[in-house]
Amino acid sequence: MSERQLFRRLLRLLPFDFRADYGRDMEQVFREQHREAGGRWARATVWLRAIADLAAIGPREHLTQLRQDLQYALRGMRRNPGFVAVAVITLALGIGTNTAMFSVVHAVLLRPLPYSDPDRLVALYNNMDGNPGLALSDPEYLDYSERSRTLDLAAVSTASVNLTGDAADSERVLAAGVTTTMFDVLGVHPLRGRGFRAEEGTPGAPDVVVLSDWLWRRRFGGDASVVARKLSLNGEPYEVVGVLGPFDTEAIQTPIGPPDLWLPFQIDPNSTMQGHFFVAAGRIKPGVTVAAAKSQLGQAATEFREMFPTALGRQATFGLDPMQEIIVRNVRGSLWVLVGAVTFVLLIACANVANLLLVRATVRRREIAIRAAMGAGRARITRQLLTESVVLSMIGGVLGLGLGMAGIRALLAVNPGNIPRVGVNGAGVSIDWRVLAFTAAVSVVTGLVFGLVPALQSSRLDLNTTIKESSGRSGSGFRQNKARALLVVAEMGLALVLLVGAALFIRTFLALRTVNPGFDAHQVLTLRMSLRGDRFTNTAPVAQLMRDGAERLNALPGVEVAGAACCVPLEGGFGLPIIVEGRPLDGPSHGGGGFAPISPTYFRAFKIPIVRGRAFTDQDTGGAPGVAIINNAMAKRYWPTGDPLSDRITIGKGLGPRMELAGRQIVGIAGDVRDGGLNRDPQPIMYVPWAQMPDAHSANLLDITPLAWIVRTRGEPYAMSANIQRELRIVSGGLPVAPPRTMDEVLVRSTARSDFNMILLTTFAVAALLLAAIGIYGLMAYSIQQRTQEIGIRMALGAGAPAVRNMVVRQGMSVALAGVAIGVASAFGLTRVLASFLFGVTARDPLVFVGVPLLLSTVALAGVWLPARRAAKVDPVVALRTE
Repeated sequence: MSERQLFRRLLRLLPFDFRADYGRDMEQVFREQHREAGGRWARATVWLRAIADLAAIGPREHLTQLRQDLQYALRGMRRNPGFVAVAVITLALGIGTNTAMFSVVHAVLLRPLPYSDPDRLVALYNNMDGNPGLALSDPEYLDYSERSRTLDLAAVSTASVNLTGDAADSERVLAAGVTTTMFDVLGVHPLRGRGFRAEEGTPGAPDVVVLSDWLWRRRFGGDASVVARKLSLNGEPYEVVGVLGPFDTEAIQTPIGPPDLWLPFQIDPNSTMQGHFFVAAGRIKPGVTVAAAKSQLGQAATEFREMFPTALGRQATFGLDPMQEIIVRNVRGSLWVLVGAVTFVLLIACANVANLLLVRATVRRREIAIRAAMGAGRARITRQLLTESVVLSMIGGVLGLGLGMAGIRALLAVNPGNIPRVGVNGAGVSIDWRVLAFTAAVSVVTGLVFGLVPALQSSRLDLNTTIKESSGRSGSGFRQNKARALLVVAEMGLALVLLVGAALFIRTFLALRTVNPGFDAHQVLTLRMSLRGDRFTNTAPVAQLMRDGAERLNALPGVEVAGAACCVPLEGGFGLPIIVEGRPLDGPSHGGGGFAPISPTYFRAFKIPIVRGRAFTDQDTGGAPGVAIINNAMAKRYWPTGDPLSDRITIGKGLGPRMELAGRQIVGIAGDVRDGGLNRDPQPIMYVPWAQMPDAHSANLLDITPLAWIVRTRGEPYAMSANIQRELRIVSGGLPVAPPRTMDEVLVRSTARSDFNMILLTTFAVAALLLAAIGIYGLMAYSIQQRTQEIGIRMALGAGAPAVRNMVVRQGMSVALAGVAIGVASAFGLTRVLASFLFGVTARDPLVFVGVPLLLSTVALAGVWLPARRAAKVDPVVALRTE
């Protein structure tokens, strides 16, 4: 390439208009200076000066033209406020929904965990018989800690405790029991005092506690002297050794909120208890990869299973993954589905505004032609029109930012179904520079997308033809509006895909409402009470409290029946293996199932039927023969042809003395309860009388979970709440009771995330439907306006109003049905992504794939019918006089 050709290429960095005016002169000057330069250094100097001139002139001229384009665009908008309003509102809808979803996706999926070096944090878990769970047992954690060479381990388990003070009423607070390494693993440091020392994690060590920042400020007013003070927890004195500063507790996976205080685990190094209660986390050592850590600990897990073959299920496997992936694993798929939905809404909005710009460009044909005739090049006109598009989009983006944040906060405040990392009422979803940058980028890209087709089409005008045309005639017929028709086809197709997805979620919503959970949730109040401490280390006082409490509550007017249990349906529970006595074994157990110690009135309180045998009675005490009740699902799985009422089972064999329940007779079969969720089949579960629990097992259970009181009332449950709590405080000797919840609320919460997805997708689909209807209406209305003379001629030659109306309807519906057909084909493939989120309906449900196209076609027909009626009313005389 010659130096002259290189200089010409550099000139292309200047604006076209400036280059057209001064480019030849600049090239001439360069050639003369280059020719006069005597040597290599002189020519290099000429090049340096030329490049410096271009560097100084180029940005200045581009900014000058950009300022001119902006001023011209704003003047044009002031002259067309109606057009601007419609375009900006449409864009605000599309950009706002995308901003809102990006804010949630950024907060949940993209934002790093708020710990030092978060990419080195991992979670350990067991996949038990295909069911992933994060819990480890005492010996499992100790074994991994001893063997690990690639990461530092820590563990946590949450439970409620009773906190009393000198001047405050007792209250139930959430405590996190942690290994002494937890704060170092997370990189969290106390605000006051210190953390835990290694020796405080051994049995018999002094009882100490670290307060959360929230509890310190709420309960103690931020008093620094609280460090070294004694607190009473479950009736035992604990010394406060530190106060943690505020930090995100998502990493410890607490399902019921952040801990109020922290206690050190005092793990017996000789423990053989195989109950899986610990959530384990680790910090990978510098220079070690996740894969290397997983491989090394995987080998340790294999050896552990060889040492303790009864510890886990037959198909159990070890897992280790980055902490952030574990935290968001249950919501990642649904969030990306919603991101796809809002992208469709934005594309539909772009198509709508592009159609508006095509209409406006038709009106401006003469203006653009005159500008071209006066010397404006095609690139200059295209840039001007794209500038107008981007300005529109930026205004829509500013409005969309506000709409998006307001909308997402309203939705998150309703009930997002415990989406992690969003905070209370969406407090964790905030506007930062990333959200602002995303909104700005989407606005610019959107402006370019919807403005490109109109800009290119307008810049290709035939000057002679356009200037000679009168302002009232464009001569454009329906077939000449192919670009607009294609945009409407795209809108219809995208809208149909969204509507199909929304319809499937609505079908799921309705199916969940018709599911029988296996119990009657109406007029049932649940209350939690922590029974930790020396008073409840034996089973007898716990059973006595349950009997006394039930008697006092049953004596209250308005209470139908009261009971108690370790757990309530739909809020999680425990599982243990079983051995059927007298049946040959080919492994450590015959299988397993859910495990629930309950009071005799539990089944009556929930109206769970006993389909065979009997329920528990007050005579099933600790001194009576051991009994158990199983559900239908367990009977079908482990006794497909036999009679379970003739067999005895041993529960928890091989998990250690604190977990084993000796052989007991099956005395009844209860109805199935969908304990794992309304969208899941009932799983095997066994019930035992709490009065027959071994002391160690009862105490261990109460260390993990508070006792649940279940009260069925004859009227509104909350109207009885105060009296119920008063009686429970009296019978328990003043123990605090957690805020009550009705089972109706528990039932609603169990489907909250599915309902949230349905609400969002339906909202987006309705927006898409409205935009598509506006698009088809706008296309036909403009087509009729452009064809007024043609229609007048047809009617003057004898065409009747019905014929004209039918012609318009036929042409409009051909566009709509083309979009519907494309949408059906697309939805047929894309809905497979939704299969894992559906219940009671298939991803290719015939009712949805028939009903949704009919709905969209009906809406399209309404959008076409109004312009068709207007066309049928055209006066031929008036139409023929129109220029």
